[in-house]
Formats: sequence, C-alpha cells, structure tokens
Amino acid sequence: MSITIDYYSDVLCIWSYATKIKIDEMKRQFNDQISINYRYTPLFVDMHSLLEKNWADKGGLQGYNKMMHKLNGMFPYVEIHPEVGLKNLPRSSASCHQFLKAIALMEQRGEIISDDPQNTLLEQADWLVRLGYFRDANDVSLNSHLMSIAEQLNIPLSPLETLLTNGEAMAALASCTTDDKQKLIEGCPSFVLNEGRQKLYGNIGYQIIEANIKVLLEKPENKPAWY
Repeated sequence: MSITIDYYSDVLCIWSYATKIKIDEMKRQFNDQISINYRYTPLFVDMHSLLEKNWADKGGLQGYNKMMHKLNGMFPYVEIHPEVGLKNLPRSSASCHQFLKAIALMEQRGEIISDDPQNTLLEQADWLVRLGYFRDANDVSLNSHLMSIAEQLNIPLSPLETLLTNGEAMAALASCTTDDKQKLIEGCPSFVLNEGRQKLYGNIGYQIIEANIKVLLEKPENKPAWY
C-alpha cells in the first residue's frame, strides 16, 4: 500500500526551508510507501510589499533579518546568510514556483530523468532555489538565476523555456492556488493526507507527521470501521 502526500510550501518561507529535514526523514523511513506531491502556495508572491507591510513597525528589513537569525537558532541544521533579507531581496516567489512546475511537467512527461535515486530533479531544483536565497542571499526570482540552476542540473533549457512562455507552467502553478482554496490551506508548510481529510500545518514535530502516515498505511485487523 502507498499513499500520496500533498506538500504545500513557498520557497521563500523559512519554516518550509527548515522542513526539508522532515521530508528527507519521511522518504528514508517510508521509502516507496509514500509519494510526495509538491505544491506551491503564494505566500511571498509580492515579497517587497509583504515585508514593508509586516515589518514597518518592527525594524524593517533589519528586523526581518534579525528574526531570520533568531529562528536559525531553532534550526541549526540549515544555513542562513548573514545578510539574508538585506541584499538581493527577491521580488516574488512566483517566478521560482513557475520554474519548478515547468521542471515537474518535464519529469512527468519523461523528458528528463534524475540520476539521483533519492531525489527527483524537481526536488533537487527546489532545494537549490531555497539554498540560493537562505544560504547564499541571492535574488532567486531572477530568470538568470533560475536558468543557472537548470544548467547545473543538466536540464535542457529550450523545452524548459517553452513551458515558461507558452502558459503550461503557469497553468500548473495556478492549479496549486486552486487547491489552496479548495483544501483551505492556511499557510506553509502544510501536509495534506487522506484525500484532504488530514491537514498538518506549521512547524509541527516529525512524530506527528509520522503518526498520521502510519495510521493510513496500517490496516488494523479485527477493528470496527470507525477505529
């Protein structure tokens, strides 16, 4: 038996950045018993305006930077650049998400195949985008930066650019937003299991995620239907 887990995140969300270790453990522990469906929610679709609004009375970008490093104390297993949020601040996560959905489409169609048995090309590109912002303080929303990631992963640029310009990647990304509304996604990171019946939102412990997966995978014997 295997189950599909919809994972909603924004690549510019630090809480989602810190969730990578939990996803890796899920994959290690449950292997082919689970399939992770990467979905993207537009939390930082207008990052500059969002930070200006939310941090105007909390120290501005300096306050945002300090918050990032304070949270990093909770997540010592991820790297945060000293100047994250202070330089090369991305305009939007939307371009990143569209880029990643284009890669997902190419993988689904068999046009590209990962040579890493542990991670798909989508997963590799997703992580490189996040590292680019949090670890390296790069403007990952720039097309030039995203294309450099594709080149690093040996993803052919021409078919990738076609998906980015003909509307297909945008349509795939739009379906994530539709899912957001239908499944009442509050924010990120969010895990949705059991066809939308179980939603795990926020910085929750791995044991909670593990318990929810185990309940779905295990079929209790001699138990009533409501058990």
